[in-house]
Amino acid sequence: MTAKSPPSIEDAVHSLLSVNMGLKEGERLLILGDSSGDGGELAREIGVVAEELHPVTRTLIFDPVGGHGQEPPREVWDALLADGSVERMAAEGLLGELLSKKGGPGTFERASNLLSESGPAKADIIVAVTTYSTSHTSFRKLLTQVCGVRYASMPLFEREMFFGSMDVDWKDLAISTNVLARSLDGADRCEVSSNNGTRLVLGVSGRPVLSDDGMLDQIGKFGNLPAGEVFLAPVEDLAEGVLVLEWGPRARFKGPLIVTIERGRVVKVDGKEKDEVHWLDNMLSAHPQNTNIAELGIGTNPAATRPDNVLESEKILGTVHVAFGDNHTFGGVVKAPLHQDFVLFDATLTAVWERGGGRRVLLDEGRKGW
Repeated sequence: MTAKSPPSIEDAVHSLLSVNMGLKEGERLLILGDSSGDGGELAREIGVVAEELHPVTRTLIFDPVGGHGQEPPREVWDALLADGSVERMAAEGLLGELLSKKGGPGTFERASNLLSESGPAKADIIVAVTTYSTSHTSFRKLLTQVCGVRYASMPLFEREMFFGSMDVDWKDLAISTNVLARSLDGADRCEVSSNNGTRLVLGVSGRPVLSDDGMLDQIGKFGNLPAGEVFLAPVEDLAEGVLVLEWGPRARFKGPLIVTIERGRVVKVDGKEKDEVHWLDNMLSAHPQNTNIAELGIGTNPAATRPDNVLESEKILGTVHVAFGDNHTFGGVVKAPLHQDFVLFDATLTAVWERGGGRRVLLDEGRKGW
């Protein structure tokens, strides 16, 4: 029996470019992939289809440094930023600080000013189909915030997602996602609990509440695809409690990991499966800032169903996710060579407004409450 050919992704890629990215005639499109995972095969396939639909397309595959939130190598910066700008950043000592994530706010400001004087980026739209996320990097932040590039970050994206979590009514998703974001506006803290033993309180006062609704059609817009989440960076030092993790980024843990959090930092990881405890311990101990409680998010995509791929699972309607590591690109102040999300299913999330004494349950054991 002859094996069935996989379904064509032409219509899905057309929707991605025209609906999500708002691609216009003459705009320069770059498909970015890395050689890890499938070796860049899916990025190349998307690039071929995209070029047939839009001739001003090129595909770039690079060798990754390895790890979500780590900066891509210099050659990728050279390929996308204005000619001579990366060389100038290197000469002024900025590039090394950006690549290592050791520079302070002044480093990014100086790099921004330099780029503003150097001319436009070499792409108007970037679709990053990489293994490791480029979302929480200065590279992405400079491209979107300074150069005005529209940027879809799709780490761990799989072909089948075109026919699942990407096959959604984007208008309805945007409405629901933005209603939830407004529901969190002005909250002072969020309380997360679950029947698995999770009890976590996070201070969020003053932090921007952001929507990832899949509509990346305006100058400088950035988000994940598949999309569907509301997220924020909790206030540093103001997370306390216990987080019980049953799922990792790509599979269910053999046993739950019990993560103790004090003053916004992971201080202890316990569990019966010692190899999994060591895996998380090693990840968090690799850099002092990796233990930071970086993100709190809520999934809003009714077409997302897969628990075994964190790019999609954090978008599942009614889930909560918490990330460790870097949050400097979306309202926090911590830079780290890591941003790793973990998803909680059937959790309850309550927003609290301390000054007015108000409370609102936005998720009740995974059921939508907004």
